[in-house]
Amino acid sequence: MTDGTAAPLYCLMFVSVFAFVSADQKNITAESGQDVTLPCQTPNNKNILTVEWSRADLEPKYVYVHRDGRFDPENQHTSFKNRVDLQDRQMQDGDVSLILKDVMINDTGTYECRVVQKGTSNKNSDPVCIVTLSVDPPDKKNITAESGQDVTLTCRAPNNNPISVLKWSRADLGDEYLLLYKNKQFETDDQHPSFRNRVDLQDRQMKDGDVSLILKDVTINDTGTYECIVIAGGGGRPKLINSTNLHVVPPGQTGGDTEDGGKEAGSVGLKVGLSVPALLLVAAVVGFLIYRKREKNKESRAVPDSC
Repeated sequence: MTDGTAAPLYCLMFVSVFAFVSADQKNITAESGQDVTLPCQTPNNKNILTVEWSRADLEPKYVYVHRDGRFDPENQHTSFKNRVDLQDRQMQDGDVSLILKDVMINDTGTYECRVVQKGTSNKNSDPVCIVTLSVDPPDKKNITAESGQDVTLTCRAPNNNPISVLKWSRADLGDEYLLLYKNKQFETDDQHPSFRNRVDLQDRQMKDGDVSLILKDVTINDTGTYECIVIAGGGGRPKLINSTNLHVVPPGQTGGDTEDGGKEAGSVGLKVGLSVPALLLVAAVVGFLIYRKREKNKESRAVPDSC
């Protein structure tokens, strides 16, 4: 038996546990550079005082706060400035979904949405939605080129905003770069000496976001991973558009896919395949000439002397 206070206490514990596990939980995977919507729905938009989107691993933890009918930028984490907004600021039908623009790998994490309504306290309130976001890195491209060739490293930036900064770099070069476009001109102060007069944009007007780089007369020393970084609009943060692994080999070796001599074996096989028919042809010609010479000798011996 239990006393009269046990049942209310049990109900209170049950309600608390139910409130916690009933939070809507979702997993979302996005590609770097995309705009992502973190969905969240409350029963209705009546009496909503505050909507808080946060990430516990950040300091400050707030991604977006909507308070008293407007966006509250205080205590917002700097990495989300000018990148987040509610999908519907009117929050019709309880829609408090968050739009996160131009995601990057550092945006990977678990986001929580808390809603405070009239007559409730925001202290230690449970989240109504939990969204785990995973952001995949930009696509990596692999290019193999022969020494002496001109190579195009393709890159396309979003064309909805003008490009204010473009930088092509290679991780092992430190602070030096291949090409830097800034303040509507090309900078050369910290350009790596080995790339001077060897690089140019495929389209200097960068139409439709085309910021592909032409690398002329490549050498084996040009082997490495190249990164295309863009800042679009009047400001904002640098965005890695893509990276390209360039492998430069001696002439005649671009067809190979392995580094363990597989290509060399293929080349040797080709040479042998071509030399066998040639040897057979030579042998046939030599045999025919020997045969003709013997026949002539036989005919000369068969003819009697005229003396």
